[in-house]
Amino acid sequence: MAGSKTLRRRTWVAGVLAATVGVAAACSTTTDEPDQAPPASNDSGVVQAPALAGEGLPISSQDRVYTADQTSNTVSVINPATNEVLGSIALGSQRLDGILGPQYVSNIDVHGLGFSQDGKHLGVVSVTTNTVTIINTEDNSIANQTYVGRAPHEGFFTPDGSEFWVSDRALSQVDIVDVANGGVTGHIETGDGPSKVLFSPDGQTAYVNHIRSATVDVVDVASKQVTSVIDGLADPMSSDFGLSPDGNELWAPHKGIGKASIIDTNSGTVKAIIDTGPDVNHANFVTTDEGDLVYLTVGGTNEIQVYRRTSEGPPELIHTIMSGGTEPHGVWPSPDNTRVYAVNEHSDSVSVIDTATQSVIDTLDTGQEGQALVYVANAVPTGDGTENLTQQGIGARVENADIPLTGPGYARVTVRDVDGQDMFSIDGAGLMPDTTYTASADLNGASVPLLSFTTNDIGYEMQAASFTQFFGNYDINSVRITPQAG
Repeated sequence: MAGSKTLRRRTWVAGVLAATVGVAAACSTTTDEPDQAPPASNDSGVVQAPALAGEGLPISSQDRVYTADQTSNTVSVINPATNEVLGSIALGSQRLDGILGPQYVSNIDVHGLGFSQDGKHLGVVSVTTNTVTIINTEDNSIANQTYVGRAPHEGFFTPDGSEFWVSDRALSQVDIVDVANGGVTGHIETGDGPSKVLFSPDGQTAYVNHIRSATVDVVDVASKQVTSVIDGLADPMSSDFGLSPDGNELWAPHKGIGKASIIDTNSGTVKAIIDTGPDVNHANFVTTDEGDLVYLTVGGTNEIQVYRRTSEGPPELIHTIMSGGTEPHGVWPSPDNTRVYAVNEHSDSVSVIDTATQSVIDTLDTGQEGQALVYVANAVPTGDGTENLTQQGIGARVENADIPLTGPGYARVTVRDVDGQDMFSIDGAGLMPDTTYTASADLNGASVPLLSFTTNDIGYEMQAASFTQFFGNYDINSVRITPQAG
């Protein structure tokens, strides 16, 4: 990027390693550099993150981009140097084939991702089977698997890489997983419905957001205790959130109401609430000539919004990028801040964004229903890193259509080819609250009901799903939803 700023050094931020130095690349060592000294400890015994090796290095074929694919139960593996999808790590069967059987023992709903600072391990969270799988990035093999609390969502490695902290959304706790040996070694009591864990740049503080509380818990890492609670968020549901690399701001998107809360971590207060649009998902941080930026995925409008951070008040929206796919979700930048990668949940693809032109320059077919996305630098220091990969879920048929409505809100139908039956699902926002809708499609001139769902008290439906032989029988553009009388 001509005239780009000199990239400043930052300490490591678990979960949001983007910004000035770029993301996870910064978390790696390169083969031609000397080994790093082990992390130092301060007087309290808290492990301090070392200065980052590889900060700002260009994209390399040793790096990897990963997506967590909820329907194909896979992790897609991408070489960012070539924008090639190398394959998928299969952790379970595709929906619907087998997983409802009484003898099914593999993972269901592969959803969350985190990685260790040295780039050697990937942590994969499967929501429905309550599992954390630790993967060796060099050869895509499974190191160990741990069963944690109910409905785990997102987690991350501690700065020294010895623990993986994961939030249990059905409970009020964060589980601590032993990375080397597997197993849960402890719990941290939190507010209701914890959703994700992030670590501060110095490794001394962790932050936990929630899906049933308009708060963020502040956790002392050394004592593993909640020391304070930040309140005043725009909505109780914050499924994901991001922490700036300087540690000064938390961005907490609220999917159901289409807003994001921006939190000043120094004062522990909400400094701004912005309108984003429906189904806002993940936030991540980049620094370019335009300043310190935040990339925010907005699924309902298929956009990646780019904001310039400000020292006071609300940020400035400076770009709106059409994602090149449907329902952008997870987002992460390259270590040199020249690229941003966004996984499109409903079109089963990844969009590659050039930060110099703020445009999508490539779209890659990945596994089915991608959720989280991370960039891991130096994940494969030797070899081609294609061991233990499959093609499960990659390039499978998927179609999307927005459903015409006579009333308020928006609704979108997605149909996927999965084993056994096609997956038919609907998402909606701004619909009539506490209302039951029936979705139908035309078959030989007759309207056939396919599923019913009931919105919540704000008219939101995250995903209503059924399984049917859709392709070859129905036209996706004929799908309509109708509120039931009464």
